[in-house]
Amino acid sequence: MYMKYPLQFLFLFIVSVHSYAQHVNLMPMPSSIQMTKEQFRLNQQFSISIDGVTDPRLYKEASRFKQRLAERTGLFFKTWIINPENNLPTASLMIHSDKKGVVQLEMEESYDIHVDSKGIHINAVSDIGAIRALETLLQLIESDKDGFYIPGTLIKDKPRFAWRGLLISQPYHFMPMEVIKRTLDAMAVVKMNVLHLYISDDQAYTIESKVFPNLHELVSNGQYFTHEQIREIIAYADQRGIRVVPEIDLPGHSTAILTAFPELASIKRAYTLQDHWGVFDPTIDPTKESTYVFLDSLLTEVASLFPDHYFHVGGDENTGNDWAKNDTIQAFMKANRLSSTVALQNYFNRQVQKILNRSKKITVGWDEILMKKMDDSLAKSYFEKGEFNQLIEQDVPKDIVVQSWRGMEALLSSAKNGYKSILSKGYYIDLMQPTSYHYLNDPIPYLNKEIIPDSEADLNRFESEIIKKIEKGEKIITAEEEKLIIGGEATMWTEHASSETIDSRIWPRTAAIAERLWSPSTIRDVNDMYRRMDDISIQLEWVGSTHLKNREMMLRRIAGTEHIEALKNIVDFIEPVKGYKRNEADNFTKYSPYTLMVDIAIADSRALREFNKLVDTLIKYPSSRLINQLSEQLKIWESSCPTIRNLAKNNPSLSPILVHAESLVSISTEALKLLDMKKKKITPNKAWRDNYYNKINMASKASGYCELMIGDAFKKLVHLQFK
Repeated sequence: MYMKYPLQFLFLFIVSVHSYAQHVNLMPMPSSIQMTKEQFRLNQQFSISIDGVTDPRLYKEASRFKQRLAERTGLFFKTWIINPENNLPTASLMIHSDKKGVVQLEMEESYDIHVDSKGIHINAVSDIGAIRALETLLQLIESDKDGFYIPGTLIKDKPRFAWRGLLISQPYHFMPMEVIKRTLDAMAVVKMNVLHLYISDDQAYTIESKVFPNLHELVSNGQYFTHEQIREIIAYADQRGIRVVPEIDLPGHSTAILTAFPELASIKRAYTLQDHWGVFDPTIDPTKESTYVFLDSLLTEVASLFPDHYFHVGGDENTGNDWAKNDTIQAFMKANRLSSTVALQNYFNRQVQKILNRSKKITVGWDEILMKKMDDSLAKSYFEKGEFNQLIEQDVPKDIVVQSWRGMEALLSSAKNGYKSILSKGYYIDLMQPTSYHYLNDPIPYLNKEIIPDSEADLNRFESEIIKKIEKGEKIITAEEEKLIIGGEATMWTEHASSETIDSRIWPRTAAIAERLWSPSTIRDVNDMYRRMDDISIQLEWVGSTHLKNREMMLRRIAGTEHIEALKNIVDFIEPVKGYKRNEADNFTKYSPYTLMVDIAIADSRALREFNKLVDTLIKYPSSRLINQLSEQLKIWESSCPTIRNLAKNNPSLSPILVHAESLVSISTEALKLLDMKKKKITPNKAWRDNYYNKINMASKASGYCELMIGDAFKKLVHLQFK
């Protein structure tokens, strides 16, 4: 199966991610990599040969690889097409696959790469692993004055987790085919393997239904994928070794379904689609036989469209208010000894699971489908006694998969009670948190160093106690329980994203999540992650992502001019407000403009990180050179403000950025005075420092749903000391 390597190469394979390899721009990092001093030079004679047991998709992906290679290097090839007829035993790149892969959970994705001066060899158990190897090869390309080459490399690689997903919610803002395809292309670059397609919510139902045409005709807002388009997405994903898992959220988040079929509702009222964001009361009645007749037809139809073995039924954020108002439902609960909303929902879930079982589907749901509702102190006491069985509903079938969005409590309880689980808390990329937070957030609880209670949800009954155990170095789950944690999923909820801005919300930060889910847990160097992420950001643009270019286009539009340098000098240092703060004013709807400054700003910009790094380096290694470098940046902010002030005179859309520009001038002026004092070894007095801190705090206040993110760096300058 595998090629024979010289003995010294076999020894090198044992080395796990040698320190030299940290200088390569790979993301995710492989399980094992060793660089040699050899090079394979690329030229117009570059050829590819494939042998072993494969699938046609490998020939297609090898052809796409060669096209991308040509575009990357500018080399002129006679053809990009790779097929069995032109296989040559002396090809530049030899690809071997032992078997045809199947795009499903636990698909075989491992591969080996050997590059020397004579050629490139890829060995993989399946063609899917070979496809992953091709993405790694493209990231390895380097250049010098003589052209392009791939450095001598020995790689053994396989994923750490089997489920490495990205959710895109279609009902909030519908993402058309081109967005889905370019997202799949970008996912393939960083070896993600699950697209979680969220279909239905309170705002819309977004795929065609031939069984119930009212769903797409009445409650899709005219935006939905046809059956043919769904098959096109699935085929496109399969070509790249990516699964597509559908979700229809039930029984809550069901306003769209109830608008089309109000007879299924728990409360008789007029139903219309929501155009706001949040949690709403409309809920399907779980006691009517007609409910399950409807769901049997609908879920069977949707299941037939999606070949994946898994089907997501939601189950989150059911307020229970409509159930509490319905006397018939309350009587049903009493007769069936269902003591709570969670218990009734568990009953509903079991009926839905029976429907899906007939379609040979495995049910996935958010953590509410498993966790009991109970007093915080009682939950904590069960945790302290290790009685995890008391934290969950007892009748939840063991083959259901739990997706934890509210924290480690659900993930830990799932593993302790024998349920497979997926982590999403800490991977909510729509909340504009720093990449470092996502990166250090690990699905395995005892490795998670970045748990932030209440960062995304309100389930925190004993998460602080989990943190204490982690800090003490306790391994709080067994090796067997670890195996039940099958991966993680980044969630791109699109309340505040359009087809124009979604890429800048997903990329490049999600590449760091992809690495956490693929690479060994020991790879945790945040600085090196950022270095490699900045490189992969450009490579993601090569496959169609618009996360870089759309920002400047949007700036030109909002400014009404192509001269946007002054605006860029400011917008690169502001970020959208984090978490759910943008929802607090309750003035954003499905029909709001998403072309504002807050939509242009991004989380964790490279310019902002470089500025903060400059300040940290200056504090640690003070020098006149670094002070001059910092002073230049402060003067750029000062000089940008008059231009922005002039642009904003007749353009109200620029008001928020003008506020931040003037704030930057205010603190930059003071910072320049401070640097001058430091050069002269003058210590600022308390009154001056208090005034300085006050200006920084004022400048850090949100404007236009954006915040200046350099306040902490400015405060650090007070501690600058020259020897």
